[in-house]
Amino acid sequence: MYLVLDRYYRAKHGDNTTGSFGSIYERTYNCLVEKYVGLNDYLVPEVIGSTTNNYHILLWPKENKKIKGLKNISGMIYPLMNTQDSDEKKQRRKLVNNLLKTHNVLLKHPLLTNPKPEWDVDYISCERRDVRQQTKSLILSITTGIYHFKPGDERKIKRLKKFGPRPGTLDYWTKKVEKSWEIYRALKPKTAQTVFMEDFENLKPFEVLEMVGIMDWNKYLNKDFDIPIRKAWHG
Repeated sequence: MYLVLDRYYRAKHGDNTTGSFGSIYERTYNCLVEKYVGLNDYLVPEVIGSTTNNYHILLWPKENKKIKGLKNISGMIYPLMNTQDSDEKKQRRKLVNNLLKTHNVLLKHPLLTNPKPEWDVDYISCERRDVRQQTKSLILSITTGIYHFKPGDERKIKRLKKFGPRPGTLDYWTKKVEKSWEIYRALKPKTAQTVFMEDFENLKPFEVLEMVGIMDWNKYLNKDFDIPIRKAWHG
């Protein structure tokens, strides 16, 4: 969802490149000349390597490392929602407040921060109907160190699924994630447009734009336009 929206807004401002994972997720901006800014995970609480602070959305032991090949790793995963504000996040909101006065800004996950955002902007909440499958996806992302897949990675997905959690572990963490979602939905503005991954995971990029109400995409993009990443773990 984020990549499709980013591709649309970049094209709208004259950048019609497909981009890559690095160019989009690690992009830098010259705000003196560019009118569009895409801030990926800019307001999301940091993922840290410690189990001593349970105010973060995801925690795991420091000794855990990204998986290589088919080597498994050990350690527990703690899916918890951030419930505290910080000076760093206050500074981030201050920057966003300033950018909104002069730029078109696309934020990914701006709602996972306290206090609840009160910007007069369009919110899209991308969720999963199946919390159990979402929990499995979270655990697979952490244990494999792989969060996204590109077209043609089906064999890799099948190979790495063996590192999914056991049923008992999945049951336990699904309950934890459900509680996190309760906190998230309490922060979500009532005007937010809610979309579910199950409804668009197999759509073409232009169909995703139309699903959220962007109908003028053909002014800037061809119908067969693509994005560099098309899949994430979906259980």
